[in-house]
Amino acid sequence: MKTSFTTLACPDWTIDRVIDAAVENKYDAIDFRGYLDVVEVIDSPHFQGESLREMAARVKDAGLEVSCLSSSANMTTPTAADRAGQLDKMRRYAELCKAFDCHQVRIFGGTIKDIADPVAAAAETLVKASEIAREAGIMFGVETHDAWTNTEMLRSALSAAGDPEGIGLVWDLQHPWYFSGEAPEVSARNLAGKICNTHWKDLVRTPDGNYRLCLVGEGELPIAKLYAALKSTGYNGWLTFEWEKRWHPEIEEPEISIPAFANFINQLKS
Repeated sequence: MKTSFTTLACPDWTIDRVIDAAVENKYDAIDFRGYLDVVEVIDSPHFQGESLREMAARVKDAGLEVSCLSSSANMTTPTAADRAGQLDKMRRYAELCKAFDCHQVRIFGGTIKDIADPVAAAAETLVKASEIAREAGIMFGVETHDAWTNTEMLRSALSAAGDPEGIGLVWDLQHPWYFSGEAPEVSARNLAGKICNTHWKDLVRTPDGNYRLCLVGEGELPIAKLYAALKSTGYNGWLTFEWEKRWHPEIEEPEISIPAFANFINQLKS
């Protein structure tokens, strides 16, 4: 399994600093989720024209891959107009993949509020997203996120769509365990055969009933059991460190978190 980290971890870093950290800590890839002051990289001037070509060349010359482009496109939205907008966003990300020779775009599950049949609505979107993915030669990975942390429900959406080519699942190890109370083996069983990426983080519960993020291996997530469950599926893909510094500025700086995850995951794999 190869390692990657998302640029959520280092929202203030330029591409040169991102690359340096990846190389120094022996990561295999970068996952772009925002760059500097822009969250959707398809809207960043750095990801257009000559700037994009230069960035892609720097990544390649450093011996790195781009494991994924992490979008905020949603699988389910309340209206047809919203869904059309999400599919357009997926198309733009699929096009951007070509510059980096990247083969994955992360999308969110999205809301199920005010949707009479969420599984059917999701299936409709996934069929259309599959057409985009097949034309671009990529895969859209639906994350266990939002209203879709129940992995049985998420897998049922793929089944309702006919398990279309070009659609996979991103297992965020925190979300099904914390938000849906799933045991690692249950999540693994429901997601098996469709996992195209994994997101790694950790947490500790707080007295007010919420949680705070912490370095992987220092919190309450049953990391060893999750890793064992993941391996039991035959998965051999990306282990992506998702350190949400952009959303939580109070957590450890990337100079600490990025090396810490690299050390932790190497020990876990050994």
